[in-house]
Amino acid sequence: MAEPQFGGPWTEEKLIRLRKYLQAYMNIFSKNPRAKLLKTIYVDAFAGTGFRKGFSAQVSTNDLLFDDVTADSDADALRKGSTQVALEITPPFAEYIFIEHNEAHAANLSRLRQQFSRIAQRIKIIAEDANVYLLQWCKTTDWQSTRAVVFLDPYGMQVEWATIEAMAKTKSIDLWILFPLGVGVNRLLMKGASRKGHGQTD
Repeated sequence: MAEPQFGGPWTEEKLIRLRKYLQAYMNIFSKNPRAKLLKTIYVDAFAGTGFRKGFSAQVSTNDLLFDDVTADSDADALRKGSTQVALEITPPFAEYIFIEHNEAHAANLSRLRQQFSRIAQRIKIIAEDANVYLLQWCKTTDWQSTRAVVFLDPYGMQVEWATIEAMAKTKSIDLWILFPLGVGVNRLLMKGASRKGHGQTD
């Protein structure tokens, strides 16, 4: 299967920031005596195939949240998506949940188990609607002994408010949600609507 090509400088920035955050997160949970007792889970709710083609542009570190990060110069190679970034973090999470509604893409995610064979047993691949799975997951997980990072990078406006509310109620989830501003807003606008909205004119 051909790898999907997407993104641009913003995608590079997103992954660099995610890597820095996840590394800091796991450093805390591996070194703090109380935090070490908790189970850590990483969830990618729109995991895609787990791989992506690179973008040719370099990222200026002047525009990044963390000024000590440099962009990857190997821009033409197969670039790491958010799933790979998470799997490369050391120490690793206790569990990884990759959700992808597209069954073909979900099947392709199995390659990650081969690439990261050392932690293959920790990788769970879910071919299901992310909202349905996350609502049930929030209800059935023991949040007294579990902490999680959930990464939501939807293709459009697929994330339901009830899903976000359910995660907030756990008080144990660090949520990353990337809002697809251009796609989302364009889909919500009404055709032919004036600046006053709903097609009204002066």
